[in-house]
Amino acid sequence: MKVSEITRNDRHRVRVLFLLGANDHLLPRIDRDGGILDSDDRQALQQREIPLSDATFDALDNELQNIYACLVQPTERLHISWPVTDVTGAELRPSFVVERTALLFPRVKVRHEDGAYRLTLPATALCAAGSDETLWRYFQEQPRYAPALSAMERARHMERGRLSPEAVQSLYGKSIAMSASRIDRVKSCHFGYFMEYGLRAKERKKAGFEAPEVGTFLHDLLENVNRDVKERGGYAQVDDETLRHMVKHYVDRYAATRIDGYQHKSARFKYLFGRLRETAYTIILGIAEEMRQSDFAPVAFELSFGGRDGDLPAITVQEGGAALSVSGKVDRVDGWLHDGKLYLRVVDYKTGKKSFDLTDIRYGLGIQMLLYLFTLQQEGQDYFGHPIVPCGVLYQPARSVILPRERSITDEKLKADMRSALRRTGLVLSEPEVLQAMEHSALKTPCYLPVSVKKDGSLSGDIATAAQLGHLGRYVEKLLHQIT
Repeated sequence: MKVSEITRNDRHRVRVLFLLGANDHLLPRIDRDGGILDSDDRQALQQREIPLSDATFDALDNELQNIYACLVQPTERLHISWPVTDVTGAELRPSFVVERTALLFPRVKVRHEDGAYRLTLPATALCAAGSDETLWRYFQEQPRYAPALSAMERARHMERGRLSPEAVQSLYGKSIAMSASRIDRVKSCHFGYFMEYGLRAKERKKAGFEAPEVGTFLHDLLENVNRDVKERGGYAQVDDETLRHMVKHYVDRYAATRIDGYQHKSARFKYLFGRLRETAYTIILGIAEEMRQSDFAPVAFELSFGGRDGDLPAITVQEGGAALSVSGKVDRVDGWLHDGKLYLRVVDYKTGKKSFDLTDIRYGLGIQMLLYLFTLQQEGQDYFGHPIVPCGVLYQPARSVILPRERSITDEKLKADMRSALRRTGLVLSEPEVLQAMEHSALKTPCYLPVSVKKDGSLSGDIATAAQLGHLGRYVEKLLHQIT
């Protein structure tokens, strides 16, 4: 009997072959290119007669050859198996090999095993003995299993340990500097935080260079375009053609200054990066359409809290003899000056599909937006020169979407569906005057805010009164004290 990975198979004939783990994420398995040299680099070096491995090597083609060679080895029986879920219970799909085999051999039926056969093997039966009294008594009668049962019994009574105050201070110090992402980490998994920031354990990474992340690129673009628009008097004073020129200018500048050797990149890389220009323009145009219907206007970009060059002081909480200092940065702050007060909302750009969820706040996750908003309420008057009224937080989608629609759909309907798919999520102040200032049509037909209007004219959605926002602010502060 021989056991090997499919890539190390000797391809000799066998009577029976068991193909295990035939799932679509493993078969075929194409690893991402690693290392310093990409295929273009390899070809360039080969042209200079520098010996390297074949630059035209096709990993997918090679993987398919390995699969074929494996499947034709057995002379009598071929068994193909795959798990339907992973260890977390998430669904796993079978590989294309399963479907192809079913087409070639239609009389072969898929059998679903119930796991009963595992109890016939000592090792797997011993694992099940912890929850099966009959199996436990069986193994107790076998002296050779006494050490294993003793270890299982000790493990059953183990409890989660706690670090002493001295150990905590040794790891983190008395004054703890923390970012918003670290707060999410400690609230989602204490052990994960301990490993990452206490023991400073890091996952091993392969050496190599990767293309810049789309999120970093879009944040840079949005910051610069919004700042230029503000200097020109706002989106109401800038037409769409000018916006397109701004986007092109900053995309080209980013490519020239932030992507090393852009001129020598492959045609495919340049094409994909060029597509980002259209995506970026679509995002900017969406922001422009919203801001042209709003009395709110951007008043700050990349506003930082804490750090050496912070615009505002770090958020600090004292608890006993320990101090917690939270630093971070806000993508954009919009303001509306009314009756001598500056109404502020915090806007965060999201290239993914993350949405605002009060359930997360309940468990201390995703509180950074609210944390920044309430800090602006306390510290913002000195920075902006007016008393601050907090009136909301919004996640702004910074991505394009593709909607499955009929070809006959009208432009107006498609545009409305796109706006709906890219509607902001968050929490805003429920005062009608403020909502109307955020979006002029908010009280009748809101397009951008997470608000809806009922038939009787009342408002629903992700809205909160000033008192509810105040209660939420106190709860966020309580969470920081718990972390400290």
